[in-house]
Amino acid sequence: MPKGFMLTAEAVQKIKADHESLRLRVRELEGKAARAQSQVTVENVIYVKVTEQVDPASGVTLGAGKADVLEFDRTSKAYSEQTRRAYYGGELSNREIDVYNKELVPIPIDTVVRCFRDFKSGLWIVEAPQTAIGYTTGGISARTGTTPGTGTIDVYYRTQAGALTDTGENLAVYNIADAAVGSSSYVMVKRNAMSGYWYVDFAEC
Repeated sequence: MPKGFMLTAEAVQKIKADHESLRLRVRELEGKAARAQSQVTVENVIYVKVTEQVDPASGVTLGAGKADVLEFDRTSKAYSEQTRRAYYGGELSNREIDVYNKELVPIPIDTVVRCFRDFKSGLWIVEAPQTAIGYTTGGISARTGTTPGTGTIDVYYRTQAGALTDTGENLAVYNIADAAVGSSSYVMVKRNAMSGYWYVDFAEC
């Protein structure tokens, strides 16, 4: 500013008005950014009800199935089908969306499960199951020393009618008990978080 130059009252008022306008604009942009971030967080985690069994992964290929997206009522706490189905990949004539499974255990029909949207591919990936019902046809061997026993189970699930039903998939499992599991037996199996392997659930007496 040249020496001796004085701002007029009108110029000062103009600068103040511009400053206030800029401040409000920055606040507005910050609000939009915060809302956008909140929306991304919410829309990348959804709950679905499986309508077509989500098959297990095979090698490096994801298993696939169909599901309805759910929404929750804040007042009643009840869930129902999401109406904005197009956002998730559904259509007007078909509410189902494609969901995918990276685990070795299928997700049965009527299961309500959480899904995450993969950032790069945009695919909806079902949350990894941690337990499963199994039926042994050939038995599961006992642990020998520090070597777990092994076997294969057919993966079952309980229908809404209450019957145990075969999913058509099987799973390799391990046994850390010193007693074998006989054939034609139902067992619960759990996924070990550190290794990803499935172990027969048991309690030694």
